[in-house]
Amino acid sequence: MSLENYWNEALKKVSTTMDAGKAMWLDFINYSGEDGDTLLLSCDAEMYRENFNTECKKDIQKALDTIANKHIEIDLSVNEEDKKPEKKSIKKEAPTRKTNSYLNKNYTFDNFIPCENTNFAYTAAKAIAINPGSSYNPCLIYGGVGLGKTHLLESIGNYIEEKTPQKNVIYVTAESFTNDYINSLAGKKISDFRIKYRKADVLLIDDIHFLDEKISTQEELFHTFNDLYEKGHQIIFTCDRPVSELPNFTDRLKSRFTRGINLSLTAPDYETRVAILKKKCEEKNTYISDSVINYIAENVKTNVRDLEGSLTTLIAYTNLLQTDITLDIAKDQLKHLISAPTASEQDISLVDITKVVASYYNVEPTQIRSKSRTAIIKDSRNVAIFLSRKITQYSTTEIGNFFNRDHSTITHSIDLIEKEKKTNSDLAANLDEIEAKIKAKAK
Repeated sequence: MSLENYWNEALKKVSTTMDAGKAMWLDFINYSGEDGDTLLLSCDAEMYRENFNTECKKDIQKALDTIANKHIEIDLSVNEEDKKPEKKSIKKEAPTRKTNSYLNKNYTFDNFIPCENTNFAYTAAKAIAINPGSSYNPCLIYGGVGLGKTHLLESIGNYIEEKTPQKNVIYVTAESFTNDYINSLAGKKISDFRIKYRKADVLLIDDIHFLDEKISTQEELFHTFNDLYEKGHQIIFTCDRPVSELPNFTDRLKSRFTRGINLSLTAPDYETRVAILKKKCEEKNTYISDSVINYIAENVKTNVRDLEGSLTTLIAYTNLLQTDITLDIAKDQLKHLISAPTASEQDISLVDITKVVASYYNVEPTQIRSKSRTAIIKDSRNVAIFLSRKITQYSTTEIGNFFNRDHSTITHSIDLIEKEKKTNSDLAANLDEIEAKIKAKAK
């Protein structure tokens, strides 16, 4: 058996066991040849080689040696065209920038701080930026408010504009896309609209959920999507939820979104919240003590935007009053954002709530947190989510993490129960009874 066959067999073997965040780097590695017992591989960027060596090589090496029944050396090189230094003897004009993308230049990969919950999305976004249109196309980045969707989206655009300014990068919100489409219809310039968006090498559309119910705009986006996809041009969207949860999106457009890669963003963990706050202080050239930073990180758990808002409030205070921020000042200035839970609330966990609700409806707690859509499980899940928000101080994002749902789904469940209990006296009574059982258990 040739080393190429060994390589292919090893890929199949590790693909069933390797974490998706690590396995993605194998997509950028190509078989190049062999030299005795040395397998020659190649890739197009140093980043791919570094991540292959750190994330994949150990597993691939083990699989190769097992399949070949001997040790196989791996030699991974970066293609020469990506390693050539710039010639400095001849001064050339910079490539003409084809784009007017309106990207926020403050959004870069360097100032996005990934954590365990966002590392896969960050890594995939960077891979797309390095080689747009070749892998992970289209891409959908989804998650709740303030978790970094727009940051990652615009980081991709900024990276591509910096490295390959000749590419036509178009960034637009879904609302602006809609308005542009409506204006083109009113002005009988639909052909100009189509030329504009279908000439994009990279199309970035933010907040795609805005198009829910806008069927005519969806139709135009569908044809724009098809045109760009057939050309191999990169398409990236953001949304506040998975597209499967957009009730008024056409099925054929949903199917296009799921054709590529879907990246989920969730709330940062404590360590990442601290790192984000310290990074922001560094960027703003402001000193805030560790005790204050730790206080914010411990109490603001919702999203990055709220973390930055808390920090901005304190920085404004210190600049205007020319004073250092003490822990007492921080507590006073942020009291509108951070409210102390009552003793009873501190004793109630989401696990406790789920157990009581599960017992009441005669289902298993694991079923409530599962993906099951069975009516009784779905109803009990909605009740558990509603009571979690009502009784505790947990944010909708934190509740979503616990129930394995995104922010928008949690909000929908809460709104659904809130609305239904107003007209359903039995449900209202059940909620009161379950809430009493939960609080009694916490005493």
